[in-house]
Amino acid sequence: MRVFARFGLILIVACALLLPAPARAQDSPLAWFEVDTLNPGLGTPPDINRDSPRAAVETLMGLLGARDYEGAAHLLDLSDLSPGEQGFHGPDLARKLGVVIERQVVIPWNDLTDRPDGWIAGADKEPGTGRVRRSILVSLLELDDHPVPLRLNRVKPQADDPVWIIARQSVRDIPLLYDRFQPTRLERAMPDWARKEGPFGMYVWEWLLLPVIGLVALVAGWLAYHVVSRLGRISDRRFVQSIVRAFRWPATIIVVAMILGLATSRLLVVTGPVSLVVKPLVLLLYVTAIALAAVLVADEVFDRVSLNSPKDLADPDNASYRSLATLISGIRKFVIIVAVMVGAGTLLSSIEVFNSLGYTLLAGAGAITIVLGFAAREVLGNILAAVQIALNRSARIGDLIVFEGNFCTVERIHFTYVQLLIWTGTRYIVPVSDFVTEKFENISASEERMVRPIEMTFAQSADVAALRDAFDRVVARIDDGSLAPDCAVTRVIAQDVFGKTVRFELPTTNQATFWELECRAREELLAEAARIEEETGHPILPQGPQRDLPDG
Repeated sequence: MRVFARFGLILIVACALLLPAPARAQDSPLAWFEVDTLNPGLGTPPDINRDSPRAAVETLMGLLGARDYEGAAHLLDLSDLSPGEQGFHGPDLARKLGVVIERQVVIPWNDLTDRPDGWIAGADKEPGTGRVRRSILVSLLELDDHPVPLRLNRVKPQADDPVWIIARQSVRDIPLLYDRFQPTRLERAMPDWARKEGPFGMYVWEWLLLPVIGLVALVAGWLAYHVVSRLGRISDRRFVQSIVRAFRWPATIIVVAMILGLATSRLLVVTGPVSLVVKPLVLLLYVTAIALAAVLVADEVFDRVSLNSPKDLADPDNASYRSLATLISGIRKFVIIVAVMVGAGTLLSSIEVFNSLGYTLLAGAGAITIVLGFAAREVLGNILAAVQIALNRSARIGDLIVFEGNFCTVERIHFTYVQLLIWTGTRYIVPVSDFVTEKFENISASEERMVRPIEMTFAQSADVAALRDAFDRVVARIDDGSLAPDCAVTRVIAQDVFGKTVRFELPTTNQATFWELECRAREELLAEAARIEEETGHPILPQGPQRDLPDG
């Protein structure tokens, strides 16, 4: 019975946990911020609508447009000011906030609902939907050292209904925001017609001066390119010249970004729509310049250590250069991947107006993500495989390998393919994924000392001792300093009806030249065998069956 009682208790608790929780009542203290009084120093508020986020912002924009700053002050939470200061400073803070909103803020109307509780209908995974809100981010404004959020809060005085107003923390930062985004001296010196609002919410002076600023930035970038080029010619060292030359395009991009950024944020302060484009563009230019500088410097260093050709890298004495060249190639790929990811993230995070749209796409694009991932699996797999080769060094740039029966040199390791230089001079292009999964013989990965077997078939009566002496003479004759004559060995490894198979073991310490020496040794051995046969009169080379010879 106790077991059944326990089971029943567990079942009841589980059912209670699985039952949906009752909806939170609108009078819950979590649905708003409670205060004793709201702006008592402003007196009785006029007939304004502050019941919902959208209504509050519409009312605020209407009052600011009509220059009714006394009425607009009722949409600010002035709790940080004493009641005596609220009536004096409130309208001035409203005026300054109007300047900031006019010049920098793009109102996210899609995120402002007409419901008093701030509820937004939509998918459960979308931010802000399906829940009661008491604080809404309207905009995030960048100061020199930190961002400042502009928020709407739902505040309820004890004796009144809850209302939506600009948050107390945001009101506290209005003077800083106004000092940062108020019209500059240059803008105040412009005629009145130039400071009027034009198409798309931009000032007239923006339509006139922004193309000029862009042209000036391009000219300055062109000058920076040529100045850096001249600086590179000052030094007599070629490596220094190449490194300085690598910074020409990054310096050009940085100068263009600096002029665009300073001209649109210090010399002049552009409006919100323009800022939404210029700020991400400037950040993207900086990221591109840094990534491009790293890639170009890596290329120059790679050219410096690559000894001008993969053939030079293939020399056994240059194993450290092969490792360094492969490491630099891997770093180059890593920098490019990181730059693309950082640039994309910076661009997406900087376009504030698309933040909610971006979250929506990320939350609801599962099927699209799967399709794109399936389509790009080969490219992504090759990129990861290229990084894998650079890390595990299974094949370094300059290594001598035998791939699919071809003797070749690893010439380049690109993002999606490996470029192999075959001994015939042709290039063999192999996808990186295939290069990682397929087996290949890496000759350069072994020790410098190696033995190249030369197998030849001789007649049944061939004098092996004479062949051994002949091989010793051949090794001594073709030795270029990379052979070890004392380690040359001659062995009979097989015998059949066609004759005996002799293996001549050619010891060498240079993987880059063993093929030529092997071919030359085989040629010399054939000549020695013919000479021995002529001197002794005994057959030494294999004789084909007489029935296989043509008649006559």
